[in-house]
Amino acid sequence: MKKVVHAVISKLKPDFRAEVILRGVNEFTIKETADILHCSESKVKVDYHRALKILKKKLNMDAKEVIGNANG
Repeated sequence: MKKVVHAVISKLKPDFRAEVILRGVNEFTIKETADILHCSESKVKVDYHRALKILKKKLNMDAKEVIGNANG
């Protein structure tokens, strides 16, 4: 399952992928993620939510399961 989750994450658009990895996998805060990506905290929140929605739809799981499987 971990490989499947990683494969789906790798197909996300670059901004979404970076935010999923930073926020979900590496557990950075919203502020830390915004600083790393040089964007606003609002953009991080919105993009992260959208990315999880895409992952959830493609994997047919809830958001906590997606991140849990990514961390493996």
